Amino acid sequence: MPVRHRPEFEPAELPKARMVRWWVFSGAAALLALAFLVLPYWLTVPADAPVGASFTMTVALFSGFIVSLLFMLYGIGRARLEIAAYNANEVDIELFEIDGDSSPAEVTAVFKSKLNESRMYTPAVVPGVSRSYDFIQIVESAGEAATGWWRVASRLIRLARPPHAIRISGRLRTRDGQHQLVLEVVRQPGFAASPLLLTDDDEQRLLGRAANAVAALVIPRSKYCRNQQWARWRGAKIPGALFDAYERANQYKTERRYDEALAEYHRAIELDPANVHIRVEIGNLQERLDLHLAALVTYDDVVTLCENRKYGPSTPEAAALLLARYRRALVLGRGDWLAHDWWLGDPKTRMRQIRMRESIQLRFERYRETLPPPDGLLDDPDGSTNEVKAARLRAYFCEVAQYELEKLIAEPRPKHLRRLLSDNCLRLGLLATHLRRSMAHAEMGAPLGGYSAVKNVSVDGFEPLAADPDWPPSIDALTEVVRQQLQPRGPESVWHEHYNAACVYAVALLPSGMRGEPSATKETVRTLGVDEKKTLVAKAIAELDSAAASRHTGYLAQRRPWVMSEDPDLSTLRGQPEFRTFEMITYSPDRPTPLRPRRVHAWELSTHTATLVRHIANCLAHAWRRYTPQPKEFVDELAADTWHRAEQDAWETISQLASANQEWQTRYQAIKALQRWSHASGYACDDIRFPAYSEHSLFTRAAGLTDDLELRKEWQLPQGEDTVNKETELYLRRCAERLVELSHLLRVPRHDVVPRTRKDFQQAAETWAALADWFADGDALSPVSARRTRFERAFRR
Repeated sequence: MPVRHRPEFEPAELPKARMVRWWVFSGAAALLALAFLVLPYWLTVPADAPVGASFTMTVALFSGFIVSLLFMLYGIGRARLEIAAYNANEVDIELFEIDGDSSPAEVTAVFKSKLNESRMYTPAVVPGVSRSYDFIQIVESAGEAATGWWRVASRLIRLARPPHAIRISGRLRTRDGQHQLVLEVVRQPGFAASPLLLTDDDEQRLLGRAANAVAALVIPRSKYCRNQQWARWRGAKIPGALFDAYERANQYKTERRYDEALAEYHRAIELDPANVHIRVEIGNLQERLDLHLAALVTYDDVVTLCENRKYGPSTPEAAALLLARYRRALVLGRGDWLAHDWWLGDPKTRMRQIRMRESIQLRFERYRETLPPPDGLLDDPDGSTNEVKAARLRAYFCEVAQYELEKLIAEPRPKHLRRLLSDNCLRLGLLATHLRRSMAHAEMGAPLGGYSAVKNVSVDGFEPLAADPDWPPSIDALTEVVRQQLQPRGPESVWHEHYNAACVYAVALLPSGMRGEPSATKETVRTLGVDEKKTLVAKAIAELDSAAASRHTGYLAQRRPWVMSEDPDLSTLRGQPEFRTFEMITYSPDRPTPLRPRRVHAWELSTHTATLVRHIANCLAHAWRRYTPQPKEFVDELAADTWHRAEQDAWETISQLASANQEWQTRYQAIKALQRWSHASGYACDDIRFPAYSEHSLFTRAAGLTDDLELRKEWQLPQGEDTVNKETELYLRRCAERLVELSHLLRVPRHDVVPRTRKDFQQAAETWAALADWFADGDALSPVSARRTRFERAFRR
């Protein structure tokens, strides 16, 4: 139903682009001009007509021809103007008026850059103030400036070349540290939207919000509404906060500020809860953060929402539904991660696990008839760990994943959806899931006995694995199945097909234990031989090379974090020298490629948490030093009271980080608090983002958590896969132990009074500086035990 007939929607402020109407108008004017041009050859003046009749008819026909020509030119110009408005790629930005110290040219340039990041604005070849496009005014100005017929003709030709479709003007004021920006958006020839009034204490952030607000005004009437994310907003007014949240989330995700990106995605969902495309992006980011239970819930919500609303294959949500079903099956296929979080997870994340279990238990009701879980398998662990049930749950999740993928392969899909996710891609995903299911049964000591379809939804091409009951499977049989699944079957998605083929070989390399770790029951699981391992590695790298060669270099850059550190399927492959060669050739990094451990993302999370704690401590230490009075000076009691309250909040924030650092909400709240304190104290704090892994950082930080700082030089020595994995696990364990120690220390009551003397300010600064030094792993100058003791003494003073 059109938006104007749906009262729950507020229509877009800018008018709809009407290109066809003006092309028809210009065509009609052209036909009329042609008629006036040929009429003199068809009409004859009677012999008995008055003397001036012939002259009068000639003038009338010539005048009609000129007027029709003018209308034709005007119609062409208006049609081009409407096309430009629909494409939203001709925007003229006037020089901003500035009431402050900023440079108008610099502020306008920053705004243009921000608008360009929203993919709505393309810089014009010739900048300048746009003209008012009104037919009468242009004709009058052309006549007034004419000095000859050629001058008039050149002016008239400009009717067919309109000015920019959208004109933006703004005025920036600064008062008491607050920046206020007033924007006016005019859609030519004379449609003005309501003025935008935005206020912020950060000028750069204000200009970014302003650019997103302008884009939100223009998009509902432009071709950008054909994008899946905004298809349901065609002709409706998009809230500026919605588009701003979505753009910020994408920006933060690119900058590896994942906690802030998740928060912005959820802010967008609050304003557009039925937007399944944004929900799919949330699920993707949750996968990247190893929040597998949360990602499973998110994808299942997308599937349920689409089914409830009966979205068909021709709707804009069809692609999101397909991707959600596919990603849900792959997450279920990683049953070792799900089962570990369910039965063997960290006690510090117990509340999150309970909420996730309750949600998933309700969702698995749909399988009660087809694939009922064994009794007690989805029960609440009550805080206890159970490795036997975890292994059984892992196998059950893999079975459900195989069932979902087999259903997806069997269902017919339109061509545009098969181009998005080809049959071969689904088949290779199914193959990887089957391998994980075989691995789970081998870990249980009950081999699966070869490939067999779940609920008789058969898929051809898996026959070589049907008679292979072993784990790991026969390399020859696995290679033959991969070859058959890569045979052409209609529309192709070359990158995904070869990447999934690489994942198949990489999964065969994984240890059979939980989360890709060595098996807890090695006596029941056969391990790969050296030659078998080398063969699988070579085949996986060959498929990655084929995938990289099939796509544009820009796409490779977007996929780099997932391939290099985040995809669990490649966790073992990343530890091989051949993978380092692949990275060097494909991405050409500025330093030697590192040998990555299996749990590289866990290392990134622990390092991110330690860096966050250190920045908070440094910020508070900086604030206390800044306001420490000089000798014989009076104490600034207002500053003392303000920062004493901030210090109490900071200790609470640190305590929450120490006890629940696995929760992204906890880390996000800590980041926002740090940004507030940094702004108030003048502390220079760069954006807190997930660090990039390197062997230097691994060994340096690991040495900083010991009493032997000489260990930091070990990264310069040749390292093997086992050494890197061992060092990573040791570092993760020591980071967790340090957080536990910090949490216990913060529970001890301390003498908490508002500083009133210079010595009190110095002691507060020293306490925070000692905490920052304790968490300064990469820059530690003393053993960790000495740094811990120093903080404990300062804290209890």
